[in-house]
Amino acid sequence: MVSVTVLDLTFRDFVDALETAHDEMGFKGAADRLAARLGYRWFAYLGFSEPALKVLSSYPNSWAQQYVEQRYEDIDPVVGLARSSQRSFQWDRRTLGIASAAQQRFFAEAAKFGIHCGATVPIRGGFGRFAAFTLAGNRDASLEQRPTEVMDMLQLAGLYYHAHVYAKLQLGLNRLADMPLTQRERQCLFWAARGKKMPETAQILGISTRTVVFHLENARSKLSASTVAQAVVEAANRGIILS
Repeated sequence: MVSVTVLDLTFRDFVDALETAHDEMGFKGAADRLAARLGYRWFAYLGFSEPALKVLSSYPNSWAQQYVEQRYEDIDPVVGLARSSQRSFQWDRRTLGIASAAQQRFFAEAAKFGIHCGATVPIRGGFGRFAAFTLAGNRDASLEQRPTEVMDMLQLAGLYYHAHVYAKLQLGLNRLADMPLTQRERQCLFWAARGKKMPETAQILGISTRTVVFHLENARSKLSASTVAQAVVEAANRGIILS
């Protein structure tokens, strides 16, 4: 079991690694280390931004290539569950309730590479964009239920990962920095400008603290700011929020 102190250090190291990552190798290294520290063997990030599918993973190359070439994302039950879920979840073949023959074959193929279980964070964006951040393991790690603290941290880690990957690897048709701030991002910056801490902003807006963090991180990336405080100043200078 990972202690709260170790968990906090693990998350800080992960965020630091994301801040300095600027290419696929950097992002893969950050996620791979996170997976190892949490007792998993692999990670996988699937970013669905029409018309392309962005895949970053530490899976064996042959499995990753097979996944893309065979369009396994269309039958992958983990992706299917992620599309209908709001929070991170743990899974294995039994808990997913696999029914179709295609899904049975899919998991049989995955098992050949030692992929038996994992935990996945669903991530939704605007205009139909969707992503999933997964840490996976072999049978030895199967359904050792992760404590709530670990799953909460994983939820936040997945959101951070997506925000940085989307901004720095320019997924989709537009760079994130060229996109206008969403209403939620402007609201979160507005309250940050008035000295509200993230839990206070969450209470005002009726959303979770994790969601506030996610919106502020997106806004920071879009405004090319190093910190939230700098993002607030930049947004005020551009007239995006009232100073």
